Amino acid sequence: MILLDTNTIIYLRNNQLDERAIDILRSSSLGTCNIVITEVLGYKAMDQEDAGFFRDFFDSMKNYAFNKEVTEKVIELRKTTNIKLPDAIIAATALVNNLVLWTHNTKDFESVHSLKTFDPLQN
Repeated sequence: MILLDTNTIIYLRNNQLDERAIDILRSSSLGTCNIVITEVLGYKAMDQEDAGFFRDFFDSMKNYAFNKEVTEKVIELRKTTNIKLPDAIIAATALVNNLVLWTHNTKDFESVHSLKTFDPLQN
């Protein structure tokens, strides 16, 4: 199962992912979390067409809750790494739910050694 980071969702919308990555996404269970939804839909300059696309896309995915287990993992990550809070929430969501995080910003997550990441623009 895959958790899509904000940048990967934007790249998907902008047709920046290659066919191999798109084929993997089509045949996989996709997930999101509220911080990713907030980052994408909170973009001020987004037009209505893109907002509609993203809302429909988010509706098609499982939304993993920011529950107690994720909260505890976020606290652990914040105490043991220099990760920013939004990235800690995303990483903790992936870790708790045993998801592979698809992100082009792998450097943001490199201090979380147990996190499985995949860069769809590099691999």
